[in-house]
Amino acid sequence: MKNYKKGFLTLVILSTMSLMAAEDKTIYVTTFDDEDGTNPDKCSLREALHAAAIHKAYGGCSAGQIYSTVPNVIQLEAGEYKLNKELRPNSDVSIVGKEPGDYSRPDVLTNQFPAATPIKTTISGQGNSRIFNTIYENKPGLVLNDLILKDGSSLGDSNYSVGGAIYAGGALTLNNVTVLNSKAKVGGAIYLNDVTSSLNINYGVFDGNSADQGSVLGMTCSDNLEFTTRTIGINYASFLRNGSENSLSMFSFCGQPSVTFTANTITDNIANSNQGSIIQFTQKTPQGKVNLSNNSALSLVSNTIVKNTAWSTLLYGFNGVKALSNNILAYNTGKSCRYADGDVSKVEKSRVVLTYNALTMSTGNDQCEVAEEVRKDGKDNTFDVSNINFSTLLNELEPPTESTGFMPMYFPKNLGTDKDLVDIGYTGCSGKDQRGVTRVIAENSNGINDVANSCDIGSTEVLRLTANNLSATNSSVVQMLNSYQTVLDNYNKLLEDPATNKDYIPFYKIQVETYSNLIKYTKSDQKYRTIFVDPFAANLPAEIVTKNASGQDTRVVKHLNTDNYTVTVKALGVGTLNDKKVFVGKEDPNFKCEWNPNLKRIMLWRINDNVTPSGDNEFCSYQLQLIADPSIKSSAYIIGSFTNIAPITKDVTLNIEYGSTKPLDVDLLQYANDDGDGNVAALTAKPNKPKFYVNPEGIELPIRIANTIDPVVITADRSGPCPGDDGKYTCYGGKIHIQLRSTLDPFSYKFTYYVYDADGKISNSATADTSGNSASTVILQNSGTAPGSPRVSGGGAFGWVSLFSLFGLVGYRRYQMHKQAK
Repeated sequence: MKNYKKGFLTLVILSTMSLMAAEDKTIYVTTFDDEDGTNPDKCSLREALHAAAIHKAYGGCSAGQIYSTVPNVIQLEAGEYKLNKELRPNSDVSIVGKEPGDYSRPDVLTNQFPAATPIKTTISGQGNSRIFNTIYENKPGLVLNDLILKDGSSLGDSNYSVGGAIYAGGALTLNNVTVLNSKAKVGGAIYLNDVTSSLNINYGVFDGNSADQGSVLGMTCSDNLEFTTRTIGINYASFLRNGSENSLSMFSFCGQPSVTFTANTITDNIANSNQGSIIQFTQKTPQGKVNLSNNSALSLVSNTIVKNTAWSTLLYGFNGVKALSNNILAYNTGKSCRYADGDVSKVEKSRVVLTYNALTMSTGNDQCEVAEEVRKDGKDNTFDVSNINFSTLLNELEPPTESTGFMPMYFPKNLGTDKDLVDIGYTGCSGKDQRGVTRVIAENSNGINDVANSCDIGSTEVLRLTANNLSATNSSVVQMLNSYQTVLDNYNKLLEDPATNKDYIPFYKIQVETYSNLIKYTKSDQKYRTIFVDPFAANLPAEIVTKNASGQDTRVVKHLNTDNYTVTVKALGVGTLNDKKVFVGKEDPNFKCEWNPNLKRIMLWRINDNVTPSGDNEFCSYQLQLIADPSIKSSAYIIGSFTNIAPITKDVTLNIEYGSTKPLDVDLLQYANDDGDGNVAALTAKPNKPKFYVNPEGIELPIRIANTIDPVVITADRSGPCPGDDGKYTCYGGKIHIQLRSTLDPFSYKFTYYVYDADGKISNSATADTSGNSASTVILQNSGTAPGSPRVSGGGAFGWVSLFSLFGLVGYRRYQMHKQAK
C-alpha cells in the first residue's frame, strides 16, 4: 500500500529562493513569440536556448550560467509557445514550465503544499515542425519539466522523418511531461539517436502519437558496427490512444538497451492486427530481423497493460532477459504476450522470469504465451485471469483528476477475497504507485478488522485507511521549541521579504499559524519527558468512491487530518510485543496517554520520573476513524521509550581584577538548566523533584570542575563525591570561589565544568573535553591583560621585583603545563 509520508523539503527549497535571487542565473523567457534576435526587449525560447549555448546575452535574454560545465535553466510562463521551426539546444539545459501548483491548499494525494494542478505550459509544433532536436554538434543533455509538447511533426523532414516531438542525440529526461498528437515515420513522440542518447521518463501522459514504427518510441540500432547500448527508464506515466491500424509498433526496441517500465498505465493503444505490437522486444518480427542484442534487458514492474489492440501487446523472443513482476498484462485484443520464435511451450531457455503477474494463460485471444518451464511448480505465482471478467477485477478508466495525479489510470476492485488483485501477499512491487507515493508493507495494525497491507497488482494501489505501529522516544523540549522557533522565524522573514514570490504567500501564512500554535501549546500543554506523536504523519488514508456534481463516480482521498478523522487513544502499560505482534505486559497507573487537540498530537508521559526499563517499552493503542463513514477505522500501537534528557550548561566569561586578593563568588547553576525534560509540575506522583543532583544526605552537589589549573584556586561552599559511576570525582555545591594564587599574575585562564541533574545525568554543551564528554567553559578574563590595560597598551613603571615575579610565574606555568601534558 501507499506510504502517506510528510516531509519538510518544501521549506528548505522555498526559503533559499530569496537568498539565491541576487545570483539567479536562470534565463527567463518573456515572450510567447518565436523570435530570433529581432526584439532586444523580449526573450523568446529560441533566443534563450542560443544564449544558453554561447553563455552570453542574446536577443532579449540574459547570459545565464558563465561556465559551460554548469547546465542552464530556462524558465517559461503559463501559456502556449508556438514554434515556426524546431528548437536545437546545443548545451546541457533544463527547460521548466510554470509550476503546476496551488500554494493555498494541500495536495489531495500527499496532503502537502502545494496542491498539484494541471500542467500550465505548452510548446506546440503546430503540426508542421518537430519540437526539439539535439543530434547536432554537442549532442547536449535535455531536461524538460512540467510541460505539454503537442502537435510535433517530422513528416516534413525529407531526410530524417523521425522523432515527431523530440529527436534526441543526448541524455533526455522528461519530468511531468505530456506529449500529444506528435507524428513521424519512426518514433512518433521520441527517437533516440546514437550511443550518446538515453531516456528517462517520470510521470506524464503520451496520447495520440503515431508513426509507422514506434508510435511513441523509436531508436537507432547500431553505431560503429556494434549494437547501440543505452538505458531507458519509463516510469509512472500513462500511454493511451497511440498508434493506428497501420503502425507496426508503439515501443520499438533495438540495439542493446536496458529497459525498465515501472508503474505505468498502457491502454487503448493500437498497432496492426496482423503484424503489429505494442512493445516490440525481439530479434524476429513479421517484417524481418531486428538488430537486438542477446545482452539486452527488459524489466516490467507494476504496470497495468490492458485493452490494447495489436497482433501482440508484448512481442518477445529468445534473446535478451525479460523480467515481469506485479503487472496486469491481460484483457488485450490479440495476444497479450507472443513468442516471436515459434511454439514457446517446450522452450527451456526463453529467458523469461515471471513473479506475481495477472495474466491470461488459456490458449486463444489475449493469451500470454510463456514456456512451461517458466511456470513449473507454480514458482511464478501467476494470477490467471482467463475466466474472470475485466469488470470483476478493475474499475473503468479513471479520467485525469487530482486523485490520479492528472493521469488516466485504472484502479483494482477490493473484493475482500483472494480472487482480487488487492493485497496479494507479495512485497516486491514498485517502490511507488503511479501517482507517486511510496508503497509500504504494513503488518502492524491491531484492530479487529485490520489486515496486513501488501502489494496490489498493477500500477495503482487501493488506499485503505491503515494505522501503523509508531515508535517514539522523548526528546529535549528545549531543542524542540528552538527548532519550531527557527522555522517560524524563517517563514516570517519570507513574508516580510518584498522579493518573495506572491504564489507562496498563502502557504507561508498557513505555516506561520501552524508553528505559532506548536510553540504556544507545546509550552502550555507539555508534561514531564513528553513523547509527542503525530498520528497522521506515517499512516495511510482512506480513499473512497463518491459522486461528483454530475452524478459520476469519482475517487477521493480523505486527507489524514482532524477534519476527516477522530483519534482515540488508550494507555496499555509497560511490556513487549509477542510473536504475533500483540502487546503483552502490565498496566501502570503512572503511565499516561492522551490525544491533544491543540497540538494535534498524541502525548505519552509518566507522572513519576521512571525511565523505561531495558528490554521493555511503554504501549499506547490509538485508533483513526473516518468521520464521514465511522465503519472505516484502523488501530495500532505507539511504542514509547522514556529517557532522561541531559541538563544543559553554557559558557561563562568572568572578569578577575589584577592584583586583587578577593575571590570571585560564582553561582554556576545560573548558567545551567534541566529544562529539556519538560514540566516538573506534571510529576504528580513525585512532587518537588529538584532540578539538580542532591546526594543521599540531602546535600546539593551538582557541579563538577572538569580540569583544574594550578595558578587558579577553586573552592566551594560544600563538596563531596559525584553521583553514580563518577563517584571518583569531586562535586561541588553552593557558590564556587575562584582566586588566583598570585596577586601579580596578569594572565587569563579558562577551565571547564559539568553539572548533574537530579537523576545523576551529566550535562551537554557545545564544547567537548578529552574524555569525550561535553563540558562548558569558564573564561577568567584578567584585567591585567585586558584590552586597554597598562600591560597591553604601554606606559607606567615596571619594577624589577615585578619583572622577576612575572618571569617566575611564566616559568612555573610552563612547567605545570609540561607536567600535565606528560
